[in-house]
Amino acid sequence: MSLFYAFEFMTDTTKGIIDYFNEEAKNLRRAFLKAPVKFSRISSRYNLKRRIAVYGYRVRAHRGTDFAAPIGTPIMATANGTVTESRRRGGNGNYVKIRHNATYETQYLHMSKRKAKVGDFVKQGDVIGWVGMTGNTGGPHVCYRFWKNGKQVDPFKQKLPEAKPISDSLKVKYLEFIQPIKHQLDNINFKPQITEEEPQTVIYQSNS
Repeated sequence: MSLFYAFEFMTDTTKGIIDYFNEEAKNLRRAFLKAPVKFSRISSRYNLKRRIAVYGYRVRAHRGTDFAAPIGTPIMATANGTVTESRRRGGNGNYVKIRHNATYETQYLHMSKRKAKVGDFVKQGDVIGWVGMTGNTGGPHVCYRFWKNGKQVDPFKQKLPEAKPISDSLKVKYLEFIQPIKHQLDNINFKPQITEEEPQTVIYQSNS
């Protein structure tokens, strides 16, 4: 039986950032969530040649991905970052924009209400607003814009980076922290009701 470990460890006490790492200190979290909401369907994809009946079927590039969801559905930050814009503007309606690092930014349009404010540091999964129909929209959804080096791109066609690795200074502390816990886990006599081919994941949650 193969075992996979996931240990919870706080990497930034100031910002309250908690990640999960394996026994070799590899970060198990993805840098970006696939979607900013729990949604029923994608109503419109990133398409630079999209034609819309309302505009006489003229080409109007759509540089975002529309996730259909009921009004009031929480919108989450897809990655850690700092809010650079939180406002209402024209066809975008209420929106929030987040800078994640020197390369990536994300933007969330048509909110009914904004929660995150300019200057806020938000963690992946934090609620930054709620789905609405503000601006130019024919139904409740969030238009998710993904920026790379200042250009809007299709997030589903990007090779996204892995989550930030643990720092060398914290790695030593982390490995010391998990050593006795892993020893205890390794000495548990598991009797799983599975086939030998199926791996098991052991998760330890710290009290940090």
